[in-house]
Amino acid sequence: MKTHLKALLKKNDIDIVFILLLCVVCTFTLEKVIPKFIFSLFILQTALVIAKYKSVTFSVTKYFWLLIAVYGLNVVGMLYTENASRGFNVMTQQVSFVLFPLFYSVYKVKNIGLLLKAYVISIFIFIAIFEIDTLYRFFYKSDVFPLNLDLFFSYRYTGAEVTKIFETHNAYFGMYIMFSNVIIINFLQKIKKNHSIILLLLLITFQSLFLLQLVAKTAILLNTLIVCVSLGYFFIKNKKQKALIFTLILFCFITILSVKQLRLPLSRIADRFVELKEGTGATRETRIKIWKAALPIIEENMFIGIGTGDVQSALHAEFKKQGILSKSNVHNQYLDYFMRFGIIGLVLFITVFGYSLFHAISTRNYMYFCFTIIIMVCCMTENILSRQLGIVFFAGFNYLLYLNAKNNKCL
Repeated sequence: MKTHLKALLKKNDIDIVFILLLCVVCTFTLEKVIPKFIFSLFILQTALVIAKYKSVTFSVTKYFWLLIAVYGLNVVGMLYTENASRGFNVMTQQVSFVLFPLFYSVYKVKNIGLLLKAYVISIFIFIAIFEIDTLYRFFYKSDVFPLNLDLFFSYRYTGAEVTKIFETHNAYFGMYIMFSNVIIINFLQKIKKNHSIILLLLLITFQSLFLLQLVAKTAILLNTLIVCVSLGYFFIKNKKQKALIFTLILFCFITILSVKQLRLPLSRIADRFVELKEGTGATRETRIKIWKAALPIIEENMFIGIGTGDVQSALHAEFKKQGILSKSNVHNQYLDYFMRFGIIGLVLFITVFGYSLFHAISTRNYMYFCFTIIIMVCCMTENILSRQLGIVFFAGFNYLLYLNAKNNKCL
């Protein structure tokens, strides 16, 4: 049995380092658990590198140095920041930007397919656990009656509970689900059996409906665009008419269900467009008002920004001047980098995405292209790369997908 297990692990290119990496990609939603796996992963890999340093190959790319340069902005920003303590916290929080590229430059992931499958399975398990918990709370803990679908799909029983159960946030969970759907679509292109295609399409449908339950507005819109365009393009290109017809039936089903039973997420999305149209004249403290508060800070520190650790205090001071009660961040990663590191930092940050897109398109890699688009769009409405929930997700997949882009041509 032991010999058979060793042979199986060797055949699938699985070692202890790979197992720890699997643990990392399967626990993105558990903010308190994942640091333990990350720490173990890098300590073990460092020990292995030291033990066999003469045979270790360290290979880097231009993109590697670009990622290191983005993290280097934090170091430079520490030279002129006033809140050094806060700046140090930002640096330690974003250290994954350096660690994962270093890790992938030494450790070659040979079975990326298994890693991605494990990620998809983990996302499905998290959603299933959440749905089971939701059903339990709905039927046995509800203090609101009558029990109906409107109540079940309401924010009270879904989106508001994600933070309590998994200690995550709707925007981040929505990002994880979108990438899971992208991976499934990528697998779909290689499958010929109709029943397997149907099962995967049902899984995408299930996960997309869950996004509606979360009321993750940006994720709902972006997921709809990516899934519809991707499935339509691939099924038409590969002449899979039955799969295309089944997809259209599922799309009609989701549309009817959304209109009749999921009025809350649709109304929230509609409200967001109304608020964007109203701009600073909106009655609520909208994203537009919060973004406007960042402009005076940017104008006064256009070239090098205000430093690594001073954004929060400067932004909250500006909130107070403009009568904004919120104590949150700017909800826009581009503006955050602009405030911290000026135009130089913003250009460098955008260059990372531009380089990724160029590489994904030139290698015709569907997954990496969609992954980059997901991160770019989510950065418009959230500080995705200011929390471990987003930093580890981006760093853990980004350079790995970059290095393997040529091995998976799908566009």
